[in-house]
Amino acid sequence: MKRAFIYSGLIIGSFFVGFLSFYFLMPVIVRHSRTVDVPYLKHMAIKESQGFLKSLGLKSEVYDSVNSREVERGRVVETIPQRKKAVKIGSVIKLIVSKGPGKIKLPNIIGLPQEDAMDSLDLYGITNRIIINIPVVIKEGDTVKKDGMVIKTRPSIEDSLEKGGKFTVFIGKEKRKVFLMPNLIGLPLDEAEEILADFELELAPIKWTESGREEVLLQSPLAGIEVTFGDTIRLVVGRK
Repeated sequence: MKRAFIYSGLIIGSFFVGFLSFYFLMPVIVRHSRTVDVPYLKHMAIKESQGFLKSLGLKSEVYDSVNSREVERGRVVETIPQRKKAVKIGSVIKLIVSKGPGKIKLPNIIGLPQEDAMDSLDLYGITNRIIINIPVVIKEGDTVKKDGMVIKTRPSIEDSLEKGGKFTVFIGKEKRKVFLMPNLIGLPLDEAEEILADFELELAPIKWTESGREEVLLQSPLAGIEVTFGDTIRLVVGRK
């Protein structure tokens, strides 16, 4: 009788230990053995990506920041480990975040002939550039040659330029009564207005249209058409 009681106790004890193991130890074992693939987080905001990782049972930290023209400042460029890599639940995913495209110091090209100025910009890696001719008055006896020279730039040479950003170079051309209409398409309105003022052209009331770009969409007369000082120019400008 005593032996039967002992056997019963062992059986009950074994069952109880098994019960505890199944409900308390197994979840711990499963949790530590489960894996999940690192998700695609590129272009996501930091908080958004951290929240998404947390929902997958992963931790995160901002590990580094790099210059990127493709990815907006403050958003994820890549992760360590990389996406689709299988990691254990609870792993730390390192985020590499964009700090924007970076800046380029501008060379002083004011007063240089156009060809020399372009060579200088090539050396600085500035290839996204627009060349615009503007009229200059050349008086008899002028000691400084202006025709064919760089008169100004945008941004100015005192400023810096985002890597890959647009750089506008204004080349002086001897002022004549009849000249060719400059191309304003794609320019911000303030830049287009500045060019029209340089050419002494009048700007008609602007026609606005909804667009994803805040820039000149259409112009009349078209670029390359002969115009004279004082002519009226009509623009269609986009706005968000």
